[in-house]
Amino acid sequence: MGWGQRELGEMSGVDGPTISALIRRRSDRSNYKEQLISAFPPSRISHAWLRDGAGVMKPSTATGVKVHHNVEEGPDIQGLVPLISSVQAGEWCEIMDTFQPGEAEAWFPCPVKHGPNCFALRVTGESMRNPGARPSYEPGDIIFVNPAKTPVSGNQVVVRLDNEKTATFKQYIEEDGRKMLKALNPEWRPRYIEINGDATICGVVFGKWVPE
Repeated sequence: MGWGQRELGEMSGVDGPTISALIRRRSDRSNYKEQLISAFPPSRISHAWLRDGAGVMKPSTATGVKVHHNVEEGPDIQGLVPLISSVQAGEWCEIMDTFQPGEAEAWFPCPVKHGPNCFALRVTGESMRNPGARPSYEPGDIIFVNPAKTPVSGNQVVVRLDNEKTATFKQYIEEDGRKMLKALNPEWRPRYIEINGDATICGVVFGKWVPE
């Protein structure tokens, strides 16, 4: 993960072809990289960062002011997870062994360890939007789902009702011997759907990615 050429151009003021040449390092000349690095204004982007990733990318412009950094290196990527449709999710147990890479809409890097058959879904609708509380899922959020995990009460799950072709996303609740699906949105109706052997749990949600 890192900055793209467009972001580097906007932050440094250097033209695209120069940035592209630096990133691709097409020349074998020993001083070529240094020549390209020297094209970047040091006041706008750190030469040490460009050279070997040392320090911060963008120097502070405030004289005498100590900068407190509030981010750190993220976790290692543990693999890629396919983004699939709600129809595919409803059939996942049947198709996951024959699923082909090209059948995914996209592949998302996952920062936590997960099983080989995990998948991702894009949240639609507002039934799982929980204003002012957590967890909450907005339309467009990407959720990561583990089909091998057994759900416990309170888990967020992807489930297919027997009379539906597509999977849905709800909270799984067990209470007084009853099994229910709950919408996190307190204004959603019906908020609870009771299930008694007429639903298939397709997987348990173990994380999400939020687009900016």
